[in-house]
Amino acid sequence: MLRQMNLQHAILWLVLEALANGAVSSSLVLHGPLPQLAPQRLEGDLRDGASAPALDPVTEVEWEPLRKQCRRLVATLDTLNHPVPKTTIAALERVLRDAQPDPDAASKKVQDLLDQYCLVNVTINPESRVKAARGPAAAALVAGRETVVLVKVHNEAGVTHALRVGGPEIRDNQNPAKLSWLDLATHARSPLGPVLSGSRVEYRVFGLTAHQTGKREATLRFDVGQGTQDLGFRAEVPILFHVGEATR
Repeated sequence: MLRQMNLQHAILWLVLEALANGAVSSSLVLHGPLPQLAPQRLEGDLRDGASAPALDPVTEVEWEPLRKQCRRLVATLDTLNHPVPKTTIAALERVLRDAQPDPDAASKKVQDLLDQYCLVNVTINPESRVKAARGPAAAALVAGRETVVLVKVHNEAGVTHALRVGGPEIRDNQNPAKLSWLDLATHARSPLGPVLSGSRVEYRVFGLTAHQTGKREATLRFDVGQGTQDLGFRAEVPILFHVGEATR
């Protein structure tokens, strides 16, 4: 952007100098202001809590393991104040009840229904390295009140360990309350369970509770065991949250 603006100014200066020296006729010069270049939005630029584009569906997914995991997911969500609308849950349950579905179409439908509510997309490659990226869900919290979020897991390695989340802004024994502002709870009780199922695609449930209002950034760091984070900090995803005040 800066180089383009400098080039425009350089061209304008050369034209004006040529006019002054009589080297160029004014009739050859276009009248009117130089065109203004619109600001460019960089790919992956998610300022102000903006969400990411829709996630690409994972292919070659075994239907039965995904169906079982989604049934456990629905049962877990039923116990929480979750963000998934009742119409979406009803549509998901219809897919899960289909006795003889097309496996590819059914797995894509499940992802179409749930991906939009995922705050983060986690990929575990065949070497069990973990990478995290921003999901489509809005990063909106209410101070002092738990917000339930989904995390999509693309598990290429078939890992069956727990998906762990940490970060410098999350309150725990290493981050005292005065230095952090976010509580994170893993909703992994029965029937969902504490570990990944090993399915190529599944969804995990977490609860976030903010203790400060305004625009607050938190970096979420994911792993499935020691040494599984991908290189270059790709297992970390910074998210700018909008934290509103609780209303009675």
